[in-house]
Amino acid sequence: MKILQVVNRIPFPLNDGGNIGVHYYTEGFLKAGVELSMLAMNTSRHWVNTEQLPDLYRQLKHFVTVPIDNRVRILPALLNLFSSKSYNIERFVSKHFELALIDLLKKEDFDVIQLEGLYLAPYIHVIRQYSKAKISIRQHNIEFRIWERLAARAVNPLKKAYLRLLAARLKRFELEHMNDYDLVLPISKEDEQYYRDLGTEAEVFLHPFGIHTPDIPCCPAISQPLSLYHIGAMDWLPNQESVNWLVEKVMPLVNKALPETILYLAGRNMPSFYFENTWKNVVVLGEVPDALAFERDKSILLVPLLSGGGVRIKIFQGMAMGKAIVTTPVGIEGIEASDGTHVFIAEDPESFAARIIELVHNPRLVAEMGEAARNLIMEKYSRQHLIASLLARYQQLLVKS
Repeated sequence: MKILQVVNRIPFPLNDGGNIGVHYYTEGFLKAGVELSMLAMNTSRHWVNTEQLPDLYRQLKHFVTVPIDNRVRILPALLNLFSSKSYNIERFVSKHFELALIDLLKKEDFDVIQLEGLYLAPYIHVIRQYSKAKISIRQHNIEFRIWERLAARAVNPLKKAYLRLLAARLKRFELEHMNDYDLVLPISKEDEQYYRDLGTEAEVFLHPFGIHTPDIPCCPAISQPLSLYHIGAMDWLPNQESVNWLVEKVMPLVNKALPETILYLAGRNMPSFYFENTWKNVVVLGEVPDALAFERDKSILLVPLLSGGGVRIKIFQGMAMGKAIVTTPVGIEGIEASDGTHVFIAEDPESFAARIIELVHNPRLVAEMGEAARNLIMEKYSRQHLIASLLARYQQLLVKS
C-alpha cells in the first residue's frame, strides 16, 4: 500500500505529545511494510534542522519539507477580525506548500493520503484535483472544543470574547469540511461519538493511540524521595492553563502536607514567565534533550488538563513506563483507564492535591498503580495491532471503491 502522510510540522524531536502521535504512524507504517511518503511543513514555531533527523526519514519513499512562517503576528491577527476566516487555519495556508503537494501528486499515485489534523484541510481540493487517493484525517482533537473550553475558563472579558470568536470561526470551518474526507479517524470514543452525533456522511473509524512498548523503558518509581513531574509542549495554551492551575492552586496545598516534595516542569517553548517566577518546591527546566531520560527517575506524572480534547499521549507514555499518574476528567478522555486502579482522577485543587499526598505517603500504591497502568497499555494499546487494523480498514476502503 502506498500512503502519503501530510503533516503541519515535522514530528521530531519526540519531546511532546503531538510529535509522538504522528511519529507513531510514521514508524508503524514503515514497520508494517507500507511504501510511505511524507509532506511536511517546517514551521517557524517548530523549526527542525532536517539534516539532524534520524535514519527513519531515509526510509521514506518521498520526504518533502516546505518552510512555513506560522508565527502569530499582531497585525494579521487584528486584520483577521474584519474577515470571516479562521485565523487558526489561515496561519497554515501556503501557496508554496500547495505547489509542493501538486508536484508530489504528479510524481506518485498514492492509495491513501492521511492528513494529520484539521490544519491540512485547506488542501483537500488540491488533492481531489490531482489524485484519486482516498483521503483520511486523523483528528488529534475536536479543535474548536479546545478553544470553547479556554473561552469558558477565561476571566478577562476581552480575552474571553476573542477566544469565543476564534472558537466560533474554527467550528464553522470544521463543520464545513466535515464531509470532505473518505475516512475520519478519531482517537477517542468521546470524539467518535461527537462526529456521529453531528451526522457526518464520512465513514468514521475509531483508532486510538498505541504504544510500541519495547521502545518504552519500564521504570516505575523506586527512588526516594518520591518526586512529581509535568512535561508537555508549553506553547500550547491548554498546557499553560493546566500548569498555572497546578503551581498556583494545587502545589500550595501539597507543600503544606509534603514540604520536601519537588515538582519538576519540563517542555519545549517554555515561556519566560515560568523561569522568572519562583514557586516553592517547583523546579522549571524548560525543554529537555531527552524526554524519556528526564522521566526515568521521576515518580508521579501530573496531567491537570482543564481544556483540550483527543487524548494525552504523555499519559499513554507514562503508563507504559509504569508511572503513577494523577490527572483530570479532561486529561483521561480517550483512555479506558479506571480511577484508583490505573490512574487517579481529580477535578478540583483540593482533591487533586489529596491524591498526590496519598500517593507520596504510600510508595507501595505508587508501584501497584504503575504496574497496573503498564499492563493495561500492553493489553489494549499495542501499536502493532492497531496499525494492522487501520491498514485493513484502508484496504476495505480501496476495495469498496
